[in-house]
Amino acid sequence: MCVGRKVFGWTGALLLLGALACGGDGGADPIGPDAEIAQFVGDWTAQGMTLTNVANLEVVVDLVELGATFTLNVQPSGQYTAILVFGLQASTEIGTVSVAGSTLTLNRNFPSTETAPGTFEFFGPDRFVLDGDSEFDFNLDGSSEPALAHFDFVRR
Repeated sequence: MCVGRKVFGWTGALLLLGALACGGDGGADPIGPDAEIAQFVGDWTAQGMTLTNVANLEVVVDLVELGATFTLNVQPSGQYTAILVFGLQASTEIGTVSVAGSTLTLNRNFPSTETAPGTFEFFGPDRFVLDGDSEFDFNLDGSSEPALAHFDFVRR
């Protein structure tokens, strides 16, 4: 999920954002449903994607308000695909997710490897928010700065 350099990469997200949905049968990859991620399974769209500059908390950007779209698909096996479209560019991220308590961890496998934890809260079965660390080029100088990401997802 590359926002700036990282898509929620919780260092962009974002906006988010997988960690291996582990099952241990001698090293075989998990392919069955993972009960811990069941509530996340499905297609989600960010209705808000707010990035706050860590150096100046008054600098806040909502990428959705600026025309960005961010979609997230989570499979029962824990695999996810996230697509960010912003500024006429699309960025795709693929990986796996895991859940521990109120922490959702994204372990990105494509386009590069990175682990990004974030905290989540559900509001009914069809909406959740996800908060974590990210980066974004707030002053458009070509360098991303640390940011706090807040994603507001609704089920499609």
